[in-house]
Amino acid sequence: MLSRTLISEQVWDVNFDSDTNVVDVHVRRLRAKVDDPFDAKLIHTVRGVGYVLEERP
Repeated sequence: MLSRTLISEQVWDVNFDSDTNVVDVHVRRLRAKVDDPFDAKLIHTVRGVGYVLEERP
């Protein structure tokens, strides 16, 4: 599981401003390429925390 803060720090090397939705916007774009065309979804939201990349049954 990756927090939004960890994602922003590792990707953009900046301190995360929790008032922005920049990580959510980029995850949505990533989902459009990775998840939307397929039945099995890999990117899952962990409410209040961040995201996890895993195959779920």
